[in-house]
Amino acid sequence: MGGIVTSDYSPDSPATDPTGRVVRPTATAGLMLSGRYRLEALLASNEGIMTWRATDNVLSRPVLMHLLAPDDERMGWVLNAARKAATITDARFLRVLDALEATGQEPWSFVVSEFAVGDSLQTLLGNGPVSGEQASYIVGQMASALAPLHARGMFHLRISPSSVIITVNGNIKIVGFLIDAALRPKPGEDQLSWAEQEAIDCYDLGRLLYSLTTATWPVPPDEPQGGHWGLPAAPLRLNRSSGQGAEQLWASPHEVNSSIAPSVSTVTMAALRPKLGLVGPGLHSANDIADSLDGLADLVDAGESLETLMRHNHQMATPPHAPVQTEWVSMRADPAETTQRMASLDANLPDLVDESEAPTEVVKAQKWRPAADDDWRPTLAQPAVNEPPVTAPPSVETHPRPAPAPPRLKSKKVPSAALGRRVIVLLIGFVVVALLVLQIRGCATGGSGGDETTSGQPTAIAPVEIASVFDFDPAADGGDNNENSSQAPYAADGDTSTVWHTLTYLNNPAFGGLKPGAGIVYDLGSAVPVASVRLLLDNEPTAVQLMVPIENDATAASPPMNTVSEWQVIASDPAGGSETTLSPDEPVTTRWLMVYFTSLPPIGGNQYRSGIVETYINQ
Repeated sequence: MGGIVTSDYSPDSPATDPTGRVVRPTATAGLMLSGRYRLEALLASNEGIMTWRATDNVLSRPVLMHLLAPDDERMGWVLNAARKAATITDARFLRVLDALEATGQEPWSFVVSEFAVGDSLQTLLGNGPVSGEQASYIVGQMASALAPLHARGMFHLRISPSSVIITVNGNIKIVGFLIDAALRPKPGEDQLSWAEQEAIDCYDLGRLLYSLTTATWPVPPDEPQGGHWGLPAAPLRLNRSSGQGAEQLWASPHEVNSSIAPSVSTVTMAALRPKLGLVGPGLHSANDIADSLDGLADLVDAGESLETLMRHNHQMATPPHAPVQTEWVSMRADPAETTQRMASLDANLPDLVDESEAPTEVVKAQKWRPAADDDWRPTLAQPAVNEPPVTAPPSVETHPRPAPAPPRLKSKKVPSAALGRRVIVLLIGFVVVALLVLQIRGCATGGSGGDETTSGQPTAIAPVEIASVFDFDPAADGGDNNENSSQAPYAADGDTSTVWHTLTYLNNPAFGGLKPGAGIVYDLGSAVPVASVRLLLDNEPTAVQLMVPIENDATAASPPMNTVSEWQVIASDPAGGSETTLSPDEPVTTRWLMVYFTSLPPIGGNQYRSGIVETYINQ
């Protein structure tokens, strides 16, 4: 008879059948594998894979184990994936610790990973959406973790609400990188190109961002609109503005949840469009997504708010540095405001997807809404169609979600009376100092015996106004005409909280060895004398040059943008710090200036990036 028989098992004296073959034991709690791992609790079992929480008796720590039968054809792929995944050192991934194929007396093939204490995003979303800052932080961390692996040709391909854990300390843990795809392969997936695999991960990051901000799942418009991951399908609209008939589109996150900033919505929809071939701005790489989300969430504040949330969910004591009081927007939209906003949206876009047009053989998911006092889900005005009665979902114990932790503590306000006294004292002090300075200067001037007039005194010169700013990344030099183009205005917007970043490059500070550099071009509106340019840089050291066109024609309507060889260097700093000033030997009259980076500082993990916080041009 073929096959392997299961029975009770002792590793010291394994059972055998009449032919002498080892009998595979039943996987039950207490079973010891490889003389080291003791099974504790079965977490899931499907598609021939059993997932267990186990204990590593050697290191006395919990681990996660995937068990497969010895004859499972997937094990070769799983072992190969485990070897690759084991090389990843980024702490945002659950590490692969061990893998073994069943041979001899070893009854089960298995893969061992870290075990993280926390909640999956699927569990977290059972209580509603998170704040826009928290969503941006979570997906931004995932994108920045995936970007260097994408550059090595390694992709997750199974990103979902169940593949991300938020630990009780508010940390992000990505589950199943490479392993999940090997355990659950899809037909033809091994034939996908690099770009196709990258597109899958980026699309899934966009879907996660959408679900985190709306607690709905963006089901592709051409698929049956049923629930996924315990979430209802995202609301669809009919957009007739294209002139080509009706096109189904998801409502933007800020339309579904009014507490979400439009900037977060913009990034979300840009991440979703490319995979579906939709018209509009798109984000095509994990680097693009990470860079676009950078700045939308404060890393410290978002991390602290997640920690507060997780400690509340796990009924742990809130640490002293995470007070309950907060000035943040509530993580749930006001129910009345959500209803009003969605009703207004319906008035402007009256066409909804008529569910009665769905294929009759597809069973539609039952609709339900939470209680009126906790209605965070979108409330849409439905067309008059016959629908079955609303059925309540299975009872789930929920707890009020705590408000996020506040930003870092600010200094206490000074009472107005005391403030007034301090201002008076300071003013008196300034006046005294000013008088002393004037007296000293007067003495110095008198002692020199000169007859200088007031017309000889230097006068303050206003800084040069900047008309416009754009990035410089010509294809002829190896670029793609997009060095974070959308962020370029941040380099000179007068706001030091915004930054234009270069893209992130791997293994080589000289732009990954791909091109000589990249930069920012400034249009001064007309030809003006430039004596110096002061830069506030994102990090250091950065090799930076100040350049003007070789053919410095002030009447030209645009600067040379074909190659950097059309520009000449007038000042440089080979190791610019966080603040650096570039001054040519003599003032240069020009309309066009370029700040050009040739070498970038490290940001960790063999990655290199810099950026411009602010630019000040002086005559």
